[in-house]
Amino acid sequence: MPLILGADSLAKLKLWVDAAYAVHDDMKSHTGGATSLGRGVIMCKSMKQKLNTRSSTEAEVVGSSDYLPNTIWARMFLAKQGYKLTKNIFYQDNQSAIRLEKNGRASCGQKSRHINICYFFMQDRFESEGISVVYCPTDEMLADFFTKPLQGSLFRKFRAVLLGHCHVNMLTKSPLPPSEKRVENPILEKVRSGGSGQTFALPTKKEASEQMEVAPAPTYASILKKGLKRAPVTVHSF
Repeated sequence: MPLILGADSLAKLKLWVDAAYAVHDDMKSHTGGATSLGRGVIMCKSMKQKLNTRSSTEAEVVGSSDYLPNTIWARMFLAKQGYKLTKNIFYQDNQSAIRLEKNGRASCGQKSRHINICYFFMQDRFESEGISVVYCPTDEMLADFFTKPLQGSLFRKFRAVLLGHCHVNMLTKSPLPPSEKRVENPILEKVRSGGSGQTFALPTKKEASEQMEVAPAPTYASILKKGLKRAPVTVHSF
């Protein structure tokens, strides 16, 4: 599968950072990060954290600290090419970690007083670098691709965005396909009786309502009987 890179603007950078808490055998967490200019990921990171953390919030703070140098480097690199960033968005899915990163020691409580002061350099860097920390729901957190084994539609959605086959705006769309409206098609249901499976073509809502107009109070058996007359019965052996 090819990697497709593109940019909406070289002045707008988006980053996603996440951490999987205590997933390694020695109970250390794992950091994942991704950077994009609009289509495809230009930088990514997947690494085991170097210290044990006591909570998922602390793991998120350490993970953000691990990935922040990449953010600063990307800003400096683009500046040397003549492109000054106007937007530098840092996405995270942990509200407590966001407060700690924005406020530093001011947001520390009994469960976070022990966090080393070196991890609060982010508060100063976010202000000096003009980085906006924004909350991102878990099902839109692109960095999850680098922290845990994903499956199904979510895996395919993130893979398409990472490889540039879809724009990053696709992250805000549901991975589940929209439900299709049934138009004049009977609903097929399997009715099991006595251990044998029988497939009946039941009437649609429209047909059922028409039947109710003819007979004010039809029973379910009469509607089912009408369905049996419309379609043959198929018996399956199990």
